[in-house]
Amino acid sequence: MNSILSAPFAPLLYLRPRFRQERDWSYRQALANTFIKVFLRIFVAFHTKPPLSLKPGLDGDRFVVIEPGAQELYTSITVADEIQPVAVGGTWFPSLYQYNTTTTQDKHVVLHFHGGSYILGDGRTSSCQFLANNLLNHTPTSHVLSLQYRLACNPNGRFPAQLQDAISAYSYLLHTLHIPASRIVLSGDSAGGHLVLALLRYITDYDDEKVLPSPTCSWLFSPWCDIPGARNEHLWKNIPNVRTDYIPPSFPAWGAKHFIGNLQITPEFEPYLAPIWHSFVLPSPVLIVSGGREVMCQEHDRLARHLSKIQQNEGRVEYFVQDRMPHDILMVAWILNFRKEADQCAVKAGTFLTRMQAMSEEDGSEVPSVAFESR
Repeated sequence: MNSILSAPFAPLLYLRPRFRQERDWSYRQALANTFIKVFLRIFVAFHTKPPLSLKPGLDGDRFVVIEPGAQELYTSITVADEIQPVAVGGTWFPSLYQYNTTTTQDKHVVLHFHGGSYILGDGRTSSCQFLANNLLNHTPTSHVLSLQYRLACNPNGRFPAQLQDAISAYSYLLHTLHIPASRIVLSGDSAGGHLVLALLRYITDYDDEKVLPSPTCSWLFSPWCDIPGARNEHLWKNIPNVRTDYIPPSFPAWGAKHFIGNLQITPEFEPYLAPIWHSFVLPSPVLIVSGGREVMCQEHDRLARHLSKIQQNEGRVEYFVQDRMPHDILMVAWILNFRKEADQCAVKAGTFLTRMQAMSEEDGSEVPSVAFESR
């Protein structure tokens, strides 16, 4: 509640750089950071449950409705009596991709999962246009499909609803649009990064028939790594970066409560909820991007190290830290005015994709299992 009570004084307080969350931040950046935190606190306090629609709205013909894939795609942990695969929406950037769309072989299609603690966001133009345009401008991609997966706060929205939706969207690209897996990149920010890891683990654990082949690589921007752990607000409040980040402890705690719901966290489900504690052999390379001033920065470091340790040169993990940046900068830079830093994130993603693609085309290439970089 402190950020709500202090918010009216922030415009005066931040006139002096030493009172800002980070001295190097501008007045606007410091102020916007505080007001996002206030908004998220109020969002939780009012138990807001944003509705989702399958109508195109302002997205027009760039919005598509994706029907569930073949029944055999949903097995094991994705099977739940009260939660069934359903039609979901998605928005294409910059234009609709159709079966007869032609692009050059060096261009890729990105399937992106938005953030929002699984209780906020819809992947549409109003929230994801800045991110999608950044990826289109700075990476070798021709199209981005931003998925409107089910929110956990809505009826029958707990896990594995979002994983079902991710499988449906990936199958849509593979089997409906016939895009080769070698030209598909999985991308996710915050909770969406967690969803990418869940889909990669599902591909590794259960796709014996290879009906869901591995994407060429994946980008994880500030991924949520430990959903059960987020329910403990006391732990979040004691992380040093909680002062510089705009994520209040109540927001992930509220999201985790809904995402888990009445699910029993058995040894079968726990790896999907807390990937930070359950490394696995990745089916394809992964880039992890973190902000040096975000609450989860230490978790991202641990995730990268744990994943790289288990790869045994079978996979590739790269870790990139942007100093002095808060959470999920690629998504919120247009609000916080960190546009240059968002460009750097996208450029890093593009460089990673280009390098991984080149290495996959070389026979017998040797690649380090992990690389750590800070900027």
